[in-house]
Amino acid sequence: MRTYTIDECIKYGNIHLSKSTLTDKEPIHTHEFIEIVYVLSGKMTQIIDGKSYQVKRGDVLFMNTQCTHSFDSDTDYSYINILFSPRIVQEEDSSAYGIFSFMFLSTFNELCGDTNFGKISFSGKERDDIEKVVFSMLQEYEEKLSSWENVVGNYLNVFITKMLRKVQLGIADEEIDGMWSSLSEYIENNLDSKLSLSLLAQKCFYNPSYFSRLFKEKFGMTLSEYVTRKRLGHAITLLKESDLSIEEISARCGFSDRSSLYHCFSRYLNASPNSYRNKK
Repeated sequence: MRTYTIDECIKYGNIHLSKSTLTDKEPIHTHEFIEIVYVLSGKMTQIIDGKSYQVKRGDVLFMNTQCTHSFDSDTDYSYINILFSPRIVQEEDSSAYGIFSFMFLSTFNELCGDTNFGKISFSGKERDDIEKVVFSMLQEYEEKLSSWENVVGNYLNVFITKMLRKVQLGIADEEIDGMWSSLSEYIENNLDSKLSLSLLAQKCFYNPSYFSRLFKEKFGMTLSEYVTRKRLGHAITLLKESDLSIEEISARCGFSDRSSLYHCFSRYLNASPNSYRNKK
């Protein structure tokens, strides 16, 4: 397996950038530097430390030193490759570039976490913003005007910080999704109880009015509508699978009385509870 060295691939300073357009594959290899791949167009398969990624425009792959890496594609694709030498932090450099490079490496290590590599996907406006940063960085590198490495280093830190924000936002989204899943499960298990807006908002540590707006955005209906539909679904199941009386089913599903159950069936199904029971 080939190892790409820093001196072989990074000719100027501590950063190398290039844009490639090709239909080709790269056999498995490793490298002494950090590598970031931003996909501009097309689709390809990237394999990092044995894990396969299907990537497209807006996807970012990042790999720490010593990762094994290969890629392949059956179609044309283009990408920007960013190679960064970690040795910059070993230099006694108090310049802005050295400081920013240290910040970059700290952030990059936080991104990698336990895996030593990863993938982030951008779309819409976020993708447009990322591409502006990437192309500005590439232009600075290609022109190599005065203090170009400082400028490229600053762009690189913006780029990596946006990556970290995206990861942190994803973690936050997972936590919120977990909250909604737990709430949905709680409602399912407590249909025979009072499920008020204030009670459920308190369980999620939200102000009731704010919780109401969030709930509607998440489920596409009000909390009251959601609970009513869940109660109706449970009532249909009990009608078909049990011999419980209409009054008992009403109580078990959280309806205030028999009339409320009949009203719900009429509103949503244009039928009566008895007609569903007769379909058993």
